[in-house]
Parts: sequence; structure tokens; C-alpha cells
Amino acid sequence: MEMRHLRYFVAVAEELNFTRAALRLHMAQPPLSTQIRALEEEIGAELFVRDTRRVYLTQAGKELLVRARAILAAAQEATEAARSASAGIFGRIALGVTASAMFTERLPRALRGFGQSHGHVEIDLQEMASVAQLAALYERELDVGILRKPDARPPDGVHLEQWYRAPLVAAIPRGHALTRQDTVGMADLRHEALITYPRDAGIGLYWPVMQLCAQAGFRPRVVREAREPAFMIGLVAAGLGIAIVPQDTRCIGLEGVDYKPIKEQDAASTLYLAYRTAETDPHTLAMLATLRTVASAP
Repeated sequence: MEMRHLRYFVAVAEELNFTRAALRLHMAQPPLSTQIRALEEEIGAELFVRDTRRVYLTQAGKELLVRARAILAAAQEATEAARSASAGIFGRIALGVTASAMFTERLPRALRGFGQSHGHVEIDLQEMASVAQLAALYERELDVGILRKPDARPPDGVHLEQWYRAPLVAAIPRGHALTRQDTVGMADLRHEALITYPRDAGIGLYWPVMQLCAQAGFRPRVVREAREPAFMIGLVAAGLGIAIVPQDTRCIGLEGVDYKPIKEQDAASTLYLAYRTAETDPHTLAMLATLRTVASAP
């Protein structure tokens, strides 16, 4: 049995029509029918029921389809791995990052450092909400996540490790009365229009802001919601409200926004490393070591 026979079979099984399958394979129909017959003879079982009205899979055909798809996918993966090795790339790490984490200078520094010491390893950087990262780690679609602690508990086998704690600041439209203060207390925001992340965004910054407001004795007046940090700061620059954001967000550098420290000592947000507790891949472990080294540096 050759790989091309499996490709022919999968095409017919998915189309359930020899003419359409032949078009998909860029070949004539008679040779395709001949190849499928030869495959059936080699296996010793009919894979399709053919009548004048339609074509459908036999039980043997259904069983083969599952395995044929897996074999073709594995062959494709092996081909891509060989090509990567030929190009000098001998590994790959899927790294999930929540959008706001990109604004801390520690992450770019870690990526540069890892690239210098492990230039043969490809980093697949994916922007992803915190909750989605946990699910992707569990499904082995990510190797490492950098996220803010979400409401949901991590899945079994996924560990969260505190990485970097950053103060929260108030992003205020330039010219607002609060910009004349050196610092802002949460009580100062009692009657202000606030811009927040949506509760269901899975980003990990909604509840810290809500808790700060509750500790100050008020329910925030939320007038806008934004899922992306840059969009949130744009709303502030437009004078639509005040946002409470990690101090690293200041690097967005949009005109018309002033940032003021928040007086409350617990006004901070923590970034976490997320990874599988049973991880053994040497490239993933090296990435985690690099991230820890950067976090501990001044």
C-alpha cells in the first residue's frame, strides 16, 4: 500500500463521489476508480458501496478512513519536521501570551535571550486570553503560557507560577482634574466614568479592578469595555473615561493620556507562567528557565 493510495481513498471517502474526488486530485476518474479497486483487492475488503444513485462507505471503509487520515497527517508532520531540520530548526515551542503581557519589557528581553542561546528552536508566539491558554495547555496546543490569573481553576496537570507583579496605574484623559494629582486613590474614582475589560474576556484584569473598587466602598460606573489594551487607551485619549491598567501599558505612548500611580498598596496585577507539571521537553524547560532568569533580574 502506497501513500498515494491512501490519499485517493480519503478524497473519495470525503467527497462520496468519484467525479468530484478526481477533480480534487487533478486526475481522470477511470484511473482513480482503478486505484480504489486495487486498494480493495490488496486489503481484501470492499471499502465503498456503489450503486447508480450514490456512493457510501462500508464498515471497513469507515475504519480505514480514521486510520488513513492519521497516517497522512503523521506523514505531513514528518515531512515538515525534516524540512525544518534541513533549515537548521530542530525544535518548536508554542508560547501563549495575553495581549497586555507584551508591554512588559521582560518578555521581549526573554525572547531575545532565548533566541541567542537556542537559535535552532522556532518560537510560535500566539496572542491568547488567559482562560484560552489554560485550555490550550491541557490540550497540548501550547507549551508555555504567560497570563494573568483567570477566575477558572487550572486544569489538572497545568501549573501556575508567579512570574512578574506590576503596579496598576490610572490612565486618565489629559486635562482631567485628577491629572493635577501626583497619585490617585480609588476613592477618587467613585464618581468617574471607567473603562474596563469585559468580565467574560478571560483576561484576568476584570476582577482585580472590581475588588479595588469594592474595597474603596463603591460600585464602578463602567461606561465602556475594551478587550485590547491599545483600544482601551485610545478610548481614554478620546476622553471617554478612565482606565485602570498595568503600568507597562504606558509604553503604548498615545498622546492625550496621563498615567498616575494608585495609592492602594494592593493595586497590582501579576503575570503567571503556565505549563504542564509533567513537562519533559528540553526546549520548553529551557524557555521556562530563561523566563525565570529574566524575571529575577533587576
